[in-house]
Amino acid sequence: GRCCCPLLLLHAQPPLSAASSRLGSRSVHLFAFQPDLGPPDGESRYGVVIDAGSTGSRVHVFHFAYRLGRERGRPPYLLAGESYLQVKPGLSAYSAEPAKGARSLLSLMELCKSRIPESLWSRTPLVVMATAGLRLLSLNESNGLLREVRSLLLAGQPFPVGAVEVLDGLDEGVFSWLTVNFLAAGQLQPATGAGATIPESSDSFGALDLGGGSAQITFAPDDPDHEGAPEGHLKRLSLGPASTFETRLPACLASPCLPPGYSGRWRHHGAVHTVSGAAYGYGYAACRSAAARFLRAFGVHAPRGLRRRRFFAFGYFYDRAADAGLISAKLGGAARFLDFEAVAKRHCRLAAFERARPYLCLDLAYIAALLGPDGLGFESGDTLVLRNRYKDIELSWALGAMFDILHGSYS
Repeated sequence: GRCCCPLLLLHAQPPLSAASSRLGSRSVHLFAFQPDLGPPDGESRYGVVIDAGSTGSRVHVFHFAYRLGRERGRPPYLLAGESYLQVKPGLSAYSAEPAKGARSLLSLMELCKSRIPESLWSRTPLVVMATAGLRLLSLNESNGLLREVRSLLLAGQPFPVGAVEVLDGLDEGVFSWLTVNFLAAGQLQPATGAGATIPESSDSFGALDLGGGSAQITFAPDDPDHEGAPEGHLKRLSLGPASTFETRLPACLASPCLPPGYSGRWRHHGAVHTVSGAAYGYGYAACRSAAARFLRAFGVHAPRGLRRRRFFAFGYFYDRAADAGLISAKLGGAARFLDFEAVAKRHCRLAAFERARPYLCLDLAYIAALLGPDGLGFESGDTLVLRNRYKDIELSWALGAMFDILHGSYS
């Protein structure tokens, strides 16, 4: 089994207006796409993003169609679709065997070749961006993996290789916000006059992304005090310093989130730990209390203006809600914070324990603690839209990153 939360590294995102300012002049181009996902009526272009995450590596092949007869000032491409494939484990699992880790991406490259016409291979940008999995490794380990990946791509692949790097957590949040508002809200309007502007905060969606090793919350603020905030205002809160926290983990772990008598193995970044249930105290109250102590220890705070925003939640928020029967695994749905609490209480009962999913109680209790007063500060009736895809495009930071990559193509 695998759990998403015990070593979660949270990047608590302050308001988007401040984060957006980090993009500088690029924001004109990032906000120049239209959410038109209809069939292409012109020449195709493609772009590839490989997301090297903590639990797996995913390739996103984005298909764009040239806009025939476009109006002056409009972007030349429309998003026509996406192809997607994931392999497990993530690159970070190969920290001791970086060449083997690089080769784990070869099946992803085969998908790229099968989806992109050969005549366009030499004109298709490809980037590899690693997230929390590599952030939690030592610098030598992460650099070794990235060097092997770059060497493999340059030596044997036909696509122009751009960045092969660790994605900053702040950019990860901003790119997720761009994806959500492009697909769901249609807020990224063409540039007018001197440049594009950020949508009114009341008209945009917030983005909540929970990954295997990190989380981001990103939204546009109501508070005018945040407008034009300096870059230093973008504070990042880490809930698990890379190597130091890892070395504190003993070989055997006992948890109130696992029932008495349970024993299993948990693999994290190449290390294998024996995990077992605590001798007493198993249940929702004890598990959530442990999660709340963890959050408080690392200073997670509730951003101002949170409750006035509509949020899309994806990643493990979606996966665990589906696992618990809170939403449709295929269609997604909406859920209140109190609904997360209710399913966590239900799945943290001894009678509900499933050996096939031993960490479900832990994950649900952690999510309840993270969303609630011990974490981000949602209240009982606050509702989240839970989706993993929208208009057949995955909700993640990858599409937002591709907008940034394509900036030079139509500026």
